[in-house]
Amino acid sequence: MQRTSGEDIRTVINASPVSVSGLAARTSALLRTSAQTDPYVVSWYVLPGSIKSQPALLSEYLLASDQILLLRSYITADKKDAAKSLSDSIERDFTGENGYLVPCLKSSDVLSGQNSPFQTDISYDELPAGTYSFEETVAYLRALLEYYAKWGSESDWTRINAIAGLLASDGNVFPEDLTLIGTTPAPVITGEKSDVVSLPEDQIASEGSYSGVLLSGLDLEVFRMLAVIDAKYQPLYDKAVEIVSGGYISSQLPLFAYAYTQSTGGYTYTSGNATGVDLVSSLKVILHLAEEGKAPAASLAWIKEQLYNQGILYKTYDVITGEAISEEECTEGYGIILQIARAADDPNLFDAALSCTENHLATKSNSAAVGAIYRNTDSSRIVVYAKDNLETLLGVV
Repeated sequence: MQRTSGEDIRTVINASPVSVSGLAARTSALLRTSAQTDPYVVSWYVLPGSIKSQPALLSEYLLASDQILLLRSYITADKKDAAKSLSDSIERDFTGENGYLVPCLKSSDVLSGQNSPFQTDISYDELPAGTYSFEETVAYLRALLEYYAKWGSESDWTRINAIAGLLASDGNVFPEDLTLIGTTPAPVITGEKSDVVSLPEDQIASEGSYSGVLLSGLDLEVFRMLAVIDAKYQPLYDKAVEIVSGGYISSQLPLFAYAYTQSTGGYTYTSGNATGVDLVSSLKVILHLAEEGKAPAASLAWIKEQLYNQGILYKTYDVITGEAISEEECTEGYGIILQIARAADDPNLFDAALSCTENHLATKSNSAAVGAIYRNTDSSRIVVYAKDNLETLLGVV
C-alpha cells in the first residue's frame, strides 16, 4: 500500500490492515481463553501443523512482562474494570518476598494447579532470567502510574509509593539485580570523536561476573511521573537520564549498552555474546529516551535505514562492525518502533515499522491466528507470541 510521507500517524493507522480490535481479540482468544489462564496470557501459542502429528502447542509460562503490556493496553483503551482486576492479580501472584516482581511463573502453579489443555514445547520458550526483576517492577510501576493518572485513588498512590520506595531505598543508586557474565577484553569506545568501538589488543581474555542494572529497565517516564507528584524522586530521574544517555555506543552503531554497573561506572555493551548487541533492549532504551524528547537523531536514522534498505531487523548486531549477527528476525522490535515513532512524532518511521509489522499479520480468514502478529519457525510452524502482539497493540491503540 502506497502512502504519502505527509500523512500523520493516525491516518496511517486507519489505513492499515492491522486492527486494534483484531489484535486485542485474537491475543485474548489464543493466549488467554484457549489457555484457560484468565486473567493472564501465556507466552506463546503454536497453531496446529498441516499434518495430524502436529497438534497445537501452548506455553506453560506466564511472563510478568506480558501481563504488564496487557494491563497497559487495558488502561490505554479505557477498560478500567479489566485493568483493575489484572493489576490486583499481578500484585497477588507476581510479587516476590522482597517486594519486586518475579519475571516468570508456571501457569499450573498460579491457577489452582490447573494443567494446560495443550501440549507444550520448550524450544519456543523465550524466558527471562533471574529470581526477581527490577525491570518488570519498574514496568509494573509505570502501569500503576498510568492507571492512577486516569482513575487513581489514595489507595492506588499508597501502592505506587510502596513500590517506588523500593527503588529509592538507597538514595539515587538503583538496585542491581542482574548478574553479568563478562569476557574481557570488553569492547571499548575509541577514536578521535569517541565514535569507534574496538577491542583492546593488550589484554588477555578471561571469564568474570559482576552485577549491573539493565538500561532497558530504567524507564525514564516512570521517574518523571514520580517526580511530578513528589519532588523527592527528582534525583532518581536525573540519575536515570545520566546513566541511560551515557550508554550510547557509537555513531557506527547508534544503539545502547545492555547494562551499567554503578560502583565502577562501567557499561556492559553485550549480553552473553562477546560482541553481540541485543536489539530489543536497545530499542526499549530508545523508546524511553524518545518519550522524554531525548532520543538521539542518529539512533532514529539508523532504525529507518535498516527498515528502508534491509526491510528487516535482526535480534543482534555486532558492536564493532554494526552488522547483523543473528539470522533471526526481531519481530518484537517492530511493535516497539511503532511506539518510538509515536513518541518522536515521526510518521515516516511509523509507516516503515508498520509495513514490516503487516508482513507478519495473519490475514487468512480460516486461520486461527487471523488478525494476529505471527512468526514462521524453521519447522514451518506458525507461532503467536504475546509480546509481539501486545507491543504492536500499544503502538497502534
